[in-house]
This record gives sequence, C-alpha cells and structure tokens, in this order.
Amino acid sequence: MSAAVDRTLAIASNTFREAVRNRAFIGLMILAIAFLFFSLVLSELAVRGEKVRVILDFGYFAVGLFGVVIAVVMGVILVYKEIEKKTIFTIIPKPIHRFEIIVGKYLGMTALLILEVGLMAVVWLLALWLKDAPISWDILKSLILIFCEILMVASVAILFSSFSSPILSGIFTIGIFVIGRVVHMVDQMLNARRGLFVDVPALRPFGEVLVAVVPDLQVFNVTQDLLLNLPVSTSYVVASIGYAVAYIVCFISLAVILFQRRDFI
Repeated sequence: MSAAVDRTLAIASNTFREAVRNRAFIGLMILAIAFLFFSLVLSELAVRGEKVRVILDFGYFAVGLFGVVIAVVMGVILVYKEIEKKTIFTIIPKPIHRFEIIVGKYLGMTALLILEVGLMAVVWLLALWLKDAPISWDILKSLILIFCEILMVASVAILFSSFSSPILSGIFTIGIFVIGRVVHMVDQMLNARRGLFVDVPALRPFGEVLVAVVPDLQVFNVTQDLLLNLPVSTSYVVASIGYAVAYIVCFISLAVILFQRRDFI
C-alpha cells in the first residue's frame, strides 16, 4: 500500500513540476493577474460608493473564469502529453498500476490549482486592501467554493482526456461546465406546471438525465451573497465541499476505469 502511495505521489510531483513550467499555464497566470489588477482601473470609473462592489464582482469573476480555463487547458493535455511524447510506453511496463497514473495526475493538478487560486486570491485581496475594503470571512469562504468548482472541472477534464484527444476533451469539459451552470434552471423547468417539458413531454427524460448526472455548479456561486453582504454559512460551505468531493470521486473513478481499458499498442 505504501509503495502505491509513493508511486502516486511521485507522479503527482512530476505532474506539478511539468505543469508549472508549461507556457500555457504561465501565460494564463500572467493574464489572470493583469486582469485582476485591471479591476483597480475599472473601480476608478465607477460611481462613488460602488468601487468596492466593482472589485468584488470583477475579482470573483476573474478567479472563477481563469481557474476554470486553467483547469480545462491543463487537465486535457496532461494525460495526452504522456502519449504524444511516448513516455506512457516507458511507464506502462513498469510495476505501476494505471489507476496510480490517473490519481497522480489529478493530485498534481490539484497542487497546481492550489498555487493558481492562491496567487489570484492574494492579488484580489490586495486590490480590496488598496481600496480600504473590509476583508471578511465570507470572501475566504467564497474562494473555497470557487476552488471546489475548479477541482470538479479538473476532474471532468481528466476523465475525458483519459480516452479522447485534447480538442474533444476540451469541448466536452466546457460543455459539462456550461450545462452545470444552467442545470438548476432545467430542474426548475421540470417542476414547473408549464413550459418546455410540459409542451414537449418527449424531452422530459432528457432533462431528468441532465439533472441526475451533471453536477449543479451553481451551488458554488455565491456572488450575489457577497455583493448584498449576505452571510455565507459554514454549514453551506461544508455541504458544498462534500457535494464536490462526491462528484470528483465518481469522475476520477470513471477515468481510471476507462484508462485501464485503453489500448496503447
């Protein structure tokens, strides 16, 4: 057991080092930090009393957006690069299980995303501090929720990259992300007395499958709560973390199954 853990952590460490040096990651991080500092410029154009609101809204949007983009981009290429560079053929014959490769890749991605979200959070909080804005625990809780969403998107990217090409994996992952952001609306439409699923009953099974399978990413969106100064309860954050972990375990487990069945010859 300890040997499997050591091998998995070794893959995670190597994945992290490789990803940090990746030009795509470096470029996206520079763009993300510049984007956050740009909120200071936008806040100066806002009406009096709205400067802090602009930085809050803009920062929340930027951290979430670039976090998801980096998760998608890095997630879809990490497994594929092993195949493209033929390094997978040197790994497979060794005494290492395929599930260790997938789990190691995901753990390396997690470390990378911790670094990414951490840096962006520091810049965001710095921008708030420069505008003398109060930094509450609710902001930190919102960052935890953003991170949960990003980790979930990364697990989806790893899932698709375990059996598909980077382009298709990226398209599928973005598709799941977009659907996840609106699936709560589908759920509301299913429970409505009128609307699409009432007018076209044949579509109801499709909507029910979406609601049952696709994670509701709106769970992690507390932007309005922050802007309206509404408290984000600790119990809600804990429940959301559990929700994210459950889906991540399912996605990574499915990725392991598909990767084990993949033929590299």
